Amino acid sequence: MPIGKISFADKVIDFTIGNPAASDEFSNPEEALGEPNYTHYRVPRYVSLGCGGQLTLEFTDNGFIDMEGPDLYVWEVGPSEESFQFEISKDGKEWLDLGIISGGKSFIDIAPVVTDDRDIFYFVRITDQKEICSGDTPGADIDAVGTISGVVKINLNADVLFDFDRFNLKEGALETIDSLASQIARVGMAKIIVEGHTDNIGSHDYNIYLSQRRANSVLNRLKRGLKDKGIYDFESEAHGFKKPRATNENAEGRQLNRRVEIIVLPHRDFYKRRD
Repeated sequence: MPIGKISFADKVIDFTIGNPAASDEFSNPEEALGEPNYTHYRVPRYVSLGCGGQLTLEFTDNGFIDMEGPDLYVWEVGPSEESFQFEISKDGKEWLDLGIISGGKSFIDIAPVVTDDRDIFYFVRITDQKEICSGDTPGADIDAVGTISGVVKINLNADVLFDFDRFNLKEGALETIDSLASQIARVGMAKIIVEGHTDNIGSHDYNIYLSQRRANSVLNRLKRGLKDKGIYDFESEAHGFKKPRATNENAEGRQLNRRVEIIVLPHRDFYKRRD
């Protein structure tokens, strides 16, 4: 995987177990997260979906885009190869169907359903096709899902970076961003987008102003840390409170919405060098 260990799905969004279901030890959807670790079909290091079961996963620290060739890799394991329907989504709400994928270790090219190669996807949905519905592990057996055309996504809490209603970086935030720059430098060719987000306290115009200046503060520090480390294009975007991660109806949700997101889109040549 070109971007390393962060390439793999991080979060279970939903798991609808099939009927019949697998035995309890093989029904933990968390086993589909992270790097593949399958050793033997009797060792419960994967999740069996059950007959007709469905699993939805999210990539939280990376996403994937359409590049030339395969973009995702799915580890469907066990003694039998069981096919599954495979869908992708940018937001977990609207889904694009890539059809039926054969079981086993599968390369998946998302090009057939992508109309804009700038789109970044963060969700996958896997649905068993009811081919094998007997034994302790009926249904497709998923060990891991990884991105080949991976895009790095970094989420920073604005309260850690800035004082209230300010856009100058705190002293402690400088070290955090410099550390991130060192990690990003492993991708020597990339477009880096820094997005500023706020909660909904205050006017729309003011929050756009604040989120733009916060994004610019982080971008400028990244530029400094990445100087002479590679070839990078930088862009900042201000979203204000237009793209909340959580509700703005309570303090906890508003804190999550106050953030800066860094998206690192490796250049196509970065992937070609690893073919």
